[in-house]
Amino acid sequence: MPYLLLLAGGIAAGQWVPPGVSLKTAGYPVGESRSERGAGFAEKRLHPEQRHLLLVFRAIPGQAEIEQLRQQGISVLQYVPERGLMATVPAAASFADLDVEWYGPLGPLQKLSPRLVEAGLEQASPSDRTEFTILVEFHGDVSRAEMAAIAAEEGLRLLENPDLVSWQALVRGTAAQLLQLAGWDEVLYLFPAARDLESLKPVEACRGALTASGTIGQLTARVGEGWDGDGKGSAELSYVFSAYTGRLTQEQARSEILRAMKEWASVVKVGFAPGSSAEARRTINILFATGDHGDGYAFDGVGKTLAHTFFPAPPNPETIAGDLHLDDDEPWQTAASIDLFSVALHELGHALGLSHSDNPSAVMYPYYRRVSTLSADDVDSIRELYAAHSGTPNVTVPGTPVTPTNPVTPTTPTTPTMPTTPVAPLLLTIEQPATVNTTTTQAAFQLQGTTTGGSAVGQVAWTNQRGGAGVASGFRPWVAASVPLQMGENIITLIATDTGQARNTQQIRVVREAAPTTPTTPTPPTTPVNPTPTPVPLSIRIVTPQGGGVYQTGQPTVQLSGTAGPEGTVTRVSWSSSQGSGGSIQGGASWITSPVALESGMNRITVTASDGRGGSASAILDVQYTQPAPPPLDLVAPTLQITSPATTTFATPNATLVITGTATDNTGVVEVNWVNGSGQSGKASGTSVWRIDYPLQPGINTIVVRAYDAAGNFSWRSFAVVRQ
Repeated sequence: MPYLLLLAGGIAAGQWVPPGVSLKTAGYPVGESRSERGAGFAEKRLHPEQRHLLLVFRAIPGQAEIEQLRQQGISVLQYVPERGLMATVPAAASFADLDVEWYGPLGPLQKLSPRLVEAGLEQASPSDRTEFTILVEFHGDVSRAEMAAIAAEEGLRLLENPDLVSWQALVRGTAAQLLQLAGWDEVLYLFPAARDLESLKPVEACRGALTASGTIGQLTARVGEGWDGDGKGSAELSYVFSAYTGRLTQEQARSEILRAMKEWASVVKVGFAPGSSAEARRTINILFATGDHGDGYAFDGVGKTLAHTFFPAPPNPETIAGDLHLDDDEPWQTAASIDLFSVALHELGHALGLSHSDNPSAVMYPYYRRVSTLSADDVDSIRELYAAHSGTPNVTVPGTPVTPTNPVTPTTPTTPTMPTTPVAPLLLTIEQPATVNTTTTQAAFQLQGTTTGGSAVGQVAWTNQRGGAGVASGFRPWVAASVPLQMGENIITLIATDTGQARNTQQIRVVREAAPTTPTTPTPPTTPVNPTPTPVPLSIRIVTPQGGGVYQTGQPTVQLSGTAGPEGTVTRVSWSSSQGSGGSIQGGASWITSPVALESGMNRITVTASDGRGGSASAILDVQYTQPAPPPLDLVAPTLQITSPATTTFATPNATLVITGTATDNTGVVEVNWVNGSGQSGKASGTSVWRIDYPLQPGINTIVVRAYDAAGNFSWRSFAVVRQ
């Protein structure tokens, strides 16, 4: 019998798991053909005083059960649908007072991905020196140093990839060595590594879809039965865009995510239509957000968690079930690096009920990659939850009628539902004043208008850039009766929102001028000795910039200056742009504007002088603004070389290791730094030629050296040193 057939087995009592949890490997121990496995297996642990156990409850565990575990010193690590928890259990812990149906460790076969078995890894003999690279998922409380110690104990190489999630490791060795990992208590699951991971290319990780009870691991086969319940049926879902990213236009973001919906709807009987409220049942709330955004799973900035999604109801409650949140700190793009379509396609798989796949070619593999469609593995997986469909996807975009394309013939008559009326976009109209630029002498101003589209209930709020805010009365129509104004320019923003989270914004500019003074009683005229001279009319001239027709510029602003006269008669100079902006300068014979913002194309700027008695004069400057082309995007990573030490794995008795090397880049290297397996880090001295004086710790030291350019591109090299 081949050696690995003996080794890969487990203790029968430790491998049997009752119904109530869904594991990818749950069926492995069943059957007489595997009864001999386990004879050559001995469990290994770094910490004899504790074990990692699977606890299966008689009902879905909640916070009360988790609190009871904590009181006994038991740490809950992850949720195992539908009634299980994975936990770190002290040797003295007892489950006598808990509603636990079964508990025990996972056996070695339950830690081995079916895809590794299908690839023949299980059948290799100890004499086969062919090496493989796999991903090892450890329990969440295992440190990087402990992972390295376990790999070293089995003679394996730990490949340092800084893009891996903290609870997984990339390990290389022979099949016999790799399968020894399944015997370690600290190891949760072994599964195939994607080629990009194996070649140490930069990757982005999905850190797991979410449930109300916590995260789930790679070992989990499925989470619930999907939106259609037991069996393979159909489901009609709604979607709402609660907040967009500023890195793409709303149309770009919406079309990429709807394109991802169409991919899933083209293979199973699931429909998507615009919803009226993010809080409604069976509604996917799509939200771009940063940091703490209210769901208990805060985003962490650029380059870490791109997105997270909540599984369907059940197991999640309806308020968050299916919701898709994306980190707005990420540089979202289309058909490029952080590709919105590819990420949304993966996350919508979670929203429909799929967990992570072990297949590196699948969209649902735990590390994102740019894709254009679903793989065969994804199609097979989603068809385990919903009825198959091929043809036109049932995805309705806003403003189009809802027409089901995946009808399911009911087995019994059902009560007909009212047809869905498409919701028109929310529009905000300002009826008073009639123009977006207006002038008044009043200290307060009334605005009024109406809203159309969206839902019939909502509000219109206003803010003044010069200070003050409030809410208008009414919605259809609405009136903001008394908006206070400051002297000079007031930019007032009106924001309409409805109960479906639709939003529309309008802006108006109101210039408040000083009220004319009350004329004094005229004194009786005296007979002039000489006749009164004829008043000289007002005039104004633009001195700079000198146009001579159309002034051409590549700058985003322009500043105008000039003269106005007659001297002593000009009380005010104002300007306005054909693009809707404007401003004023009190004063006379010499004047200068603040920088005037330009829009791409032609901008007509009118400067007007007034004398306060109704007289005025104007001058015009036409400015053609040609926006300069953006600099080319730098996608070239630096080239990094380590000149000393000369090997990537060696031992030394020295307490300090001197690491030297070179780095080059098309635009220049800005920093070289290092990080070790314990999370410590530092900077090298120098960039193009650099040096690191690294303090070695006793035992294994894994070191990653990275070189960065100004665009954030980086390359890295790693090696392992044993201090004897």
